[in-house]
Amino acid sequence: MRKLALCLLLALSLALPSAFAAATPAQAKLTPTVDLEVAFNSKYVWRGIVVVDDWVAQPSLTAGVGGFTFNAWADYMLTDENNRRNEIDEIDLTADYTFELGAFSIPVGVIRYAFPGSDVNDTTEFYAGVSYDWIVTPSLTIYKDVQESNGVYVLGALDYSRDLPKINDMIGWSLAVGASIAYGSDDNNNFYYNGTDKSGFTDYSGYISVPFSIGEYFSVTPQVVFTGLVDGDIKDNMKPLQDENNIYFGVVLGASF
Repeated sequence: MRKLALCLLLALSLALPSAFAAATPAQAKLTPTVDLEVAFNSKYVWRGIVVVDDWVAQPSLTAGVGGFTFNAWADYMLTDENNRRNEIDEIDLTADYTFELGAFSIPVGVIRYAFPGSDVNDTTEFYAGVSYDWIVTPSLTIYKDVQESNGVYVLGALDYSRDLPKINDMIGWSLAVGASIAYGSDDNNNFYYNGTDKSGFTDYSGYISVPFSIGEYFSVTPQVVFTGLVDGDIKDNMKPLQDENNIYFGVVLGASF
């Protein structure tokens, strides 16, 4: 696991000078963007772990300029699940820079996880990844926790989207599907998966969504997500707390400027 992380970081160090050298005037334009989203989901599942087993609202604000983006995301409790109705139980702040090398994208960044009003300790992860824009988009991202678990989490994913014939001049739509599988180090799995003291595949997920664009700025995206645990020991250790497989659905309301 550590060798895999070192190899990706070495590849990034070799790619960065090329990224700057390959930058074109069009890429260098500093055009600010702002994206607002609110997801309403029937449960909140993170890396195969059921955090909230009931309806939640998850607002998100993303501001970008050039290759830089900053995102603020929150989880808002809509029910009495976990005895915290109408409370924010998590806030994630992400700073990211993405290098573009032809069809390759190389994101690097940091995530700060905060848990207001909870006895869960805040933590920080650094990450680096690579994706390739093709018929399907494969990606690999490595996350390294530097405060709590001190573990490594590696996520591999495949995503596909296809535009469908426009409904009318105002409304367009598309189909998006994807799947992922993840691998965790022993430190990661021991911390997050109820004392599973070994490395191994942790969780899988798959999704189907149908984004609708409304005019130039707005979108509505119904979605269904399937997710579950992979390793047998992780399943056994998490069994007292949750089901090993979960499905949830929801809708995402968005605006982009």
